[in-house]
Amino acid sequence: MVEKKIVKKRNLSEEDLERLQILQESEEIKEEQLTIDIDSQITVINQAEKLIGQEIDDPVQKFQLYYKGLNSLLRENLPKGKENEQVRRIVYDKKNVLINRGAKKDERGIRGSDGRMAYIEDLEFAIKIVSDWISHKGSSTELFMDFWDKNEELGYGHQD
Repeated sequence: MVEKKIVKKRNLSEEDLERLQILQESEEIKEEQLTIDIDSQITVINQAEKLIGQEIDDPVQKFQLYYKGLNSLLRENLPKGKENEQVRRIVYDKKNVLINRGAKKDERGIRGSDGRMAYIEDLEFAIKIVSDWISHKGSSTELFMDFWDKNEELGYGHQD
């Protein structure tokens, strides 16, 4: 059985036609890319197929890096006790700006980004900063300034 497609006639405005064109352009194949190799041969590479089977995100690795790595190192090496809670919070805020790629808390105290879901390379970099700080037995101020400098370098700004 062959299905027939019913075509309706419509009186579309110029704006409607522009919108339809934008929609049609968005449906064009984007995952294929033409490339020329060393022998001047043109090949079509399907970008989506290249991603199949590739590990893009690893929740287990993120968990390990965030909890067993970064937070564990900070918990063990920042000053302990209720009297140092504000010190820890100041350092954590600076660290969170870094691993959340510049996301800062709003006036209600909501960052809008979760450090546990940070990019693996950002978590690894933050762990390196903390490891270097631990290895040279730095102060909380030095760790804060290490995070501050990196946020400044990356253009992330600072938590108010």
